[in-house]
Amino acid sequence: MIGGRKALAAGVLLVLAGLGTSTDVRGASLAGLAKEQGNGSRFTMHSQGSTFDLNVGLVKVDPTASRAVIEVYAAAQLSDPLWQQFTLDVKGDRPAVESGYIQVGNKAPMTLPKQYLSGVGSLDVSLFLLSESDLRTGTTRDLKNVGQETITTPAGAVKCSHYRVEKAGQKLDVWVSDEARPVGLVRMQSTGKQKEENYDLELQELLSGVAPKIDPAKAGPLSEEMKRLLTKR
Repeated sequence: MIGGRKALAAGVLLVLAGLGTSTDVRGASLAGLAKEQGNGSRFTMHSQGSTFDLNVGLVKVDPTASRAVIEVYAAAQLSDPLWQQFTLDVKGDRPAVESGYIQVGNKAPMTLPKQYLSGVGSLDVSLFLLSESDLRTGTTRDLKNVGQETITTPAGAVKCSHYRVEKAGQKLDVWVSDEARPVGLVRMQSTGKQKEENYDLELQELLSGVAPKIDPAKAGPLSEEMKRLLTKR
């Protein structure tokens, strides 16, 4: 399951990438986003012949501090459930991943060092954490705005903005939409040379009543075993 866990880690971090392309995650709109605290999305992820359930929830919004907390729950076959929690700092023009935590099963949570927050493989999460000017122009150096598309998912037909990154032999397509609030991500497809670079993620349904599992105050350092499992930048 090591390869599956690496692909899962990739999917989790790049869910943040999809979230970063949503215009809702901005300081100016955090007060409105706070009303959606506790809402989220359920996805199905396919990778290396395995299927993972992936739930993403907006578990805390602090408009005063310009921060939003996202928690991801993943349940993989033959594996303990896994939670990851990330704090997005959105007080500036461009959002940033400020901190992260991970918890496996009923074990104590662990703090993710900064190098585990920047990206996976050849892709950097910062490619997708767009500023307002990026969204207006539609294209950055590495991120291409493919256009507007309506795609059909188990959650229904959704009008999306389609973005694409091609780097170091890996191609990642991300579809996002305000109709899939507050997470915004609708579909993600990755292909590449490495096994863990080949996976897809699709929205199944919108969620409500999502509560955080991880308590950062109880977090310890990242274990050596987890360091080996996670893809490090």
